[in-house]
Amino acid sequence: MREFLDHIKEGLGKTPKRLSSRYFYDERGDALFQQIMQLGEYYLPACERAIIGEQGEQIAKKIAGEHNGLQVVELGAGDGSKTKLLLQKIASHFDSLVYTALDISEHILKVNGQNVEQFVPGIRVEGHPGNYFKTYPRLPYRPPGRLVLFLGSNIGNFLIDEAVEFFGFLKKGLRAEDFLLVSFDLVKHPRKIIKAYDDPQGITRAFNLNLLERMNREAGANFDVAHFDHFPYYDPLSGVTSSHIVSLREQEVSFKDGFSVQFDAFEAIHTEVSKKYFLKEIDSLAALSGMHIAERFCDPENEYALVLFKPKASSN
Repeated sequence: MREFLDHIKEGLGKTPKRLSSRYFYDERGDALFQQIMQLGEYYLPACERAIIGEQGEQIAKKIAGEHNGLQVVELGAGDGSKTKLLLQKIASHFDSLVYTALDISEHILKVNGQNVEQFVPGIRVEGHPGNYFKTYPRLPYRPPGRLVLFLGSNIGNFLIDEAVEFFGFLKKGLRAEDFLLVSFDLVKHPRKIIKAYDDPQGITRAFNLNLLERMNREAGANFDVAHFDHFPYYDPLSGVTSSHIVSLREQEVSFKDGFSVQFDAFEAIHTEVSKKYFLKEIDSLAALSGMHIAERFCDPENEYALVLFKPKASSN
């Protein structure tokens, strides 16, 4: 709670105002995001599932060539729906399999454990709630090998320079023979992208505005959600989708501890980015972060990719 309150004061005190998307995910936010995952407009989960369903065996065999036992560590694990099929594909190739799920939401990790254990009998599941920048470095390494997962196109939440830094962070938990599997949403028609973040049913809008409701619930704020709106924007030059919460009038919002913030009419809070990648940008990301692309797995339209990385050997 203290971390959330400090973040609110820092972010809403900036110009322009900014709040992190990681705070979308309280219990209501989790439920709304599960609805988003089922939307036809939100194509990302279906693309990822299709690649795993059709090419999961190839991914498993590539990793099994290095290890006979595996610790699978997933950052931003969510409810396990995007991972359980991959774990099922992997399981038959290893003598032992441990799945370590990291997520900021303790509630969603309980759902994750139930989903994965039902779908992959015999797997050992561990859940670690909290900010994965804190939990990942503390994980014990379980020989003989590790596969780190960063799925759901969550790498898009970082701009390129930030993604290079993030890969460096992940690399510290990998040995030379280990793997990193990351999913990338690739560039495509801009209208298809913007529809994914502005569905006509209004579920994505409710998901974003729930951040205001969460501040009301947990920080004693008095946001009138009717006077704010959700606005996404996609820039095809940079490949970046941005999400914003826009104040529809001049207003002041107060918090129970005495903190207050002033909004001008149509002033925005920036809440999220989702970077879409060209394949050449993925190559550049690997080179800049000291990683090697072991193999790339794409859908038939080249609109989505799962990329398997290995750390490059250090040169002495």
